[in-house]
Parts: sequence; C-alpha cells; structure tokens
Amino acid sequence: MRSQNSRRRFLVQAISGSGVGLWMARTAWGNFIPPTAAQTKGPFYPVPEIEKQKYFDADLTRLDAKSPVADGEQIAVRGVVLDMDEKPLDQVIVEVWQACETGRYNHPQDRNDRPMDPNFQYWARMVTGPDGTFSIRTILPGKYPGRTPHLHYRIAAPNRSELVTQMYFEANQELNRKDGIYMDLKPEQRAAVTIGLAKKPIAENDPKSEQLPTGDFRIVLGPRSDSKSTQPM
Repeated sequence: MRSQNSRRRFLVQAISGSGVGLWMARTAWGNFIPPTAAQTKGPFYPVPEIEKQKYFDADLTRLDAKSPVADGEQIAVRGVVLDMDEKPLDQVIVEVWQACETGRYNHPQDRNDRPMDPNFQYWARMVTGPDGTFSIRTILPGKYPGRTPHLHYRIAAPNRSELVTQMYFEANQELNRKDGIYMDLKPEQRAAVTIGLAKKPIAENDPKSEQLPTGDFRIVLGPRSDSKSTQPM
C-alpha cells in the first residue's frame, strides 16, 4: 500500500479539480449529450486483471513512493463520467492501461522487441465519487507498432453494461489519421475521445504547485438499455 503524503496529496488535489473546464457542448442529441463511442479492448488488457495486481493506484509514473520514476514525459489526465443528461455518476469503476514510453505493453502477448520499463505501473483502477471525477498521473505513451499513441479505458457503472474505449492526443494528428481504429469512428466521436494538453498546476487553487501538461477527458455513458454503446470484456 502507498501511504506516503506526497502521493496522496497529488491524487486528492488532482481529483478535486477534474470536473472543471470539461467540454459540455450540446449536439444533435437535443437535450442530451451523445455517449462515448465503444472501441476495441485490444489484446493487452492486464494479466491478471488490474484489481489483482500489486500496484494499481492513480499514479502510474512509479510503482511506489520509494521507486525510481518511469521514463517519459509526465502528464495528468482529469476525467469525469457522466450520464447523457450530464449527471455525474458515482461509484463507477474506471480502469486505465497503456504502453510505456517505448510503446511496449506489460503483457505476455506483446512480442515486439522494444524494452519494457520496470519502473512504470502500466495501469490504474479508480472509483468515482459523487462528482463523477477521476484523475491519473502518467506518461505520454509511446507508439505501439501499427497504432497511434493512446490510453485504454474500461468503465463499469452500477446497473449498466461495461464500456471499453480509448483516448487519443491532439498533438498526434498525423499519426491519428493513419490509425484504422481511430479513423473508424465518426468525426464527432473522434473529437470526443481526443484531448489536448496544457500545462496546469496540479492543485488548481494553488498556482505555485507543481505543473504538468494536463488534459480533460469526458466519458459519457449511454442509456441503461443501450447495448450499442457498450462492449463486453
């Protein structure tokens, strides 16, 4: 368990501001916002599953407070899980997994010859509170062969089917356009799962706090009866 104050302080401060500034534009859904598009889970969901891993907190940049820091540019992702009427969803499990800086996954089926990073956590598991928010500290993922850099998400909400999706970066527009999984989405769906990064203080109310490139990611779950917006594990 990680009980060190510095790590706890990051998680508390980041989560407290994660719902601010997220894009809430209305669309052709009328009074509702469209659900986040489901995408493939891919072959590299962690083994064993994330909740059985030794480390899975919201700081992926190191295994624990005494461990060396992982290679790569550190970023923060602040997110919120909403219903289609913009209601924040409580007690939602949010799982994230990704490649390290070299583009290698921590998975026995990843056979590419790029080195793994022994100091990178590779995944996280969180539960939203009443405001629907979550936040992670991680590194920009490297390019996996055949893909643009991305993060995987699994969302499990009470009384709903699971949603599996992916998140991309605006800075990688050229690579994004060459990614078949990304381009299979409709333009408005691609926009909803693509984030920009801007340097912000981790504690939003304290401009003197540590700053990281930060992006906001909104995840919208479809109606409980809408199986098309979800994808089973």
